[in-house]
Amino acid sequence: MSKQQNKTHICEENLGAHCRCTVCGNFCHDYHSNDDGTFAASGKVATDRCARCGYEEHYYADSGKVIENYRGRSYEREPESVHSSRQATQGELLYMVKKSDEEYIITGITERSVAEKMGLRHLTVIVVPFVTDGADKGCWIVHNRHDKQVAKGKTGAPLSLNLFGGHCGPSDNDISGVIGQTVGIERLRKNALRELSEELLCKNGMEKQLELWRDSMFAGEFLYASPYEVYPESLIPIGFTEYAAKDNVEYSYIFALPVPGDQAEQIIAADNYEKRSQTDGIAYETDIALPVVFMAESELKRLWESRDPQVEVCDAITRLWEEQNRVVHQRLIEYIGAHEVF
Repeated sequence: MSKQQNKTHICEENLGAHCRCTVCGNFCHDYHSNDDGTFAASGKVATDRCARCGYEEHYYADSGKVIENYRGRSYEREPESVHSSRQATQGELLYMVKKSDEEYIITGITERSVAEKMGLRHLTVIVVPFVTDGADKGCWIVHNRHDKQVAKGKTGAPLSLNLFGGHCGPSDNDISGVIGQTVGIERLRKNALRELSEELLCKNGMEKQLELWRDSMFAGEFLYASPYEVYPESLIPIGFTEYAAKDNVEYSYIFALPVPGDQAEQIIAADNYEKRSQTDGIAYETDIALPVVFMAESELKRLWESRDPQVEVCDAITRLWEEQNRVVHQRLIEYIGAHEVF
């Protein structure tokens, strides 16, 4: 088995627990399969087992689809539709990915909770909207996620600045046959557009009802908005970044999004959280309005470096300043600096 190597180190020479590289966070399992070549034809479940740490991964031999929470009760595939399979999962599904030379390959599909618990490298998209003209030209459009954190029962800084985007995962008609595929720009754009339709809204619309919060509490009022119109070609491809934290190991693709100044004034951010009805206690999801801030990148970096406990600059932003992402960061700031409105 060839060693996994990047510009600075060989992962196999720096392995910690569970075959995880202590330098970059990649998992480098030495997999050996029990498939003798007949499993696909009979619909059996195959097992890859790491010879170093013993970690096992189970998958359908005919499609390569990874099976989460496998209990080994039968080697035969249980009949189920793709739709019912997704409904039965406990959380959102994500693409697991690896880098091979200069390509990024989908290696499996897993639940978000599993990826975070096991530190599995997965795929995300991050969009950097910026103002193209006017007094705020060149400023990044970020949002304060503090109220969302409080709504979800978390605590944090009163000013918690974040970008837009999220996890990439399959749709109902895309759940099989993707293992081994290269991550293409159209798949990334599709996921970015989906995230933006939920998070980047325009206040002069009526499609979504958003809770308004004040002083970290629901004010009993609502704001109405609709998704900000983003065309696929408006998302400017910048490149892949990598990020590794204790429970969050990602390859993130960065897009830039030019926003004219007159439209930027109408933008508001949004997110959803689970809420329980006061009458019957039934849980349901509701949307919450999050204020946006126009801020120069230099000011964001100054706030991050100040280590002010009242201010959080989220890792979607700070990963751009990490050394391994220097080339992508430079490409981003050059595009924003050179952008002209015609």
